[in-house]
Amino acid sequence: GWEYEPDQRHAEMIIEELGLHEAKQAATAGEDGKKWEMEENEVLLKSDMASRFRSIAARINYLAADRPDLMYCPKEACRQMSNPTEGGWKMLKRIGRYLVGRPRSVLTYEWQSRESPCMGFSDSDWAGCRKTAKSTSGGVMVVGTHFLKGWSRTQQCITLSSAEAELVAMCKLSAEL
Repeated sequence: GWEYEPDQRHAEMIIEELGLHEAKQAATAGEDGKKWEMEENEVLLKSDMASRFRSIAARINYLAADRPDLMYCPKEACRQMSNPTEGGWKMLKRIGRYLVGRPRSVLTYEWQSRESPCMGFSDSDWAGCRKTAKSTSGGVMVVGTHFLKGWSRTQQCITLSSAEAELVAMCKLSAEL
């Protein structure tokens, strides 16, 4: 088999830019959205901090392309690129604290037979965004035990039930497969 390791320098740069060298590590990259959407966290960042926010969020998004454990949180951070808020800055800090404990990630691909079928798994959170009531679809494609592709995307339409949100996620998965 073989192993694939994303460039850990990006994680180190994110930690450095956020000033989190001595920070306590976080167990997860994200938390419940309510914490980021509270009224006191809706204050817009000043222009210099907004630039830093965009730079760090873009770097996290770049890193997430190769790290399945970081797919949802950068998507949520990048939704604030046009008007970064203090809550968004707290979100970046949380992702940075997660990277303090996990700066490196290795995907291992063991040898396997050719008979392995291509499979996919998807899920959604119905009306997960409290501002827009839009759902998020997530999914992965695998061949046997090999991870091929993963995604986390905000659904374009506002679904009226959890079943409808799951149907949208399933359609996205079938299109990808």
